[in-house]
Amino acid sequence: MITLNNREYPWREGLTVRQLLDETNYVYRRITVKVNGKFLSEAEWTSATISDGNVVEALHLMAGG
Repeated sequence: MITLNNREYPWREGLTVRQLLDETNYVYRRITVKVNGKFLSEAEWTSATISDGNVVEALHLMAGG
């Protein structure tokens, strides 16, 4: 089990950040991702695997006025 934005989410071996975002419908253009407090660049999402027990934060950035 992992934690995604303060909610439990099932973990499986080989789960990448990109797969997690796709499965959870994070399709916004500007997303910031942290795994265990470490920011990951978008270039790392397809290769960065998530381990059992990891804490993932995925936030979509918005601008407003």
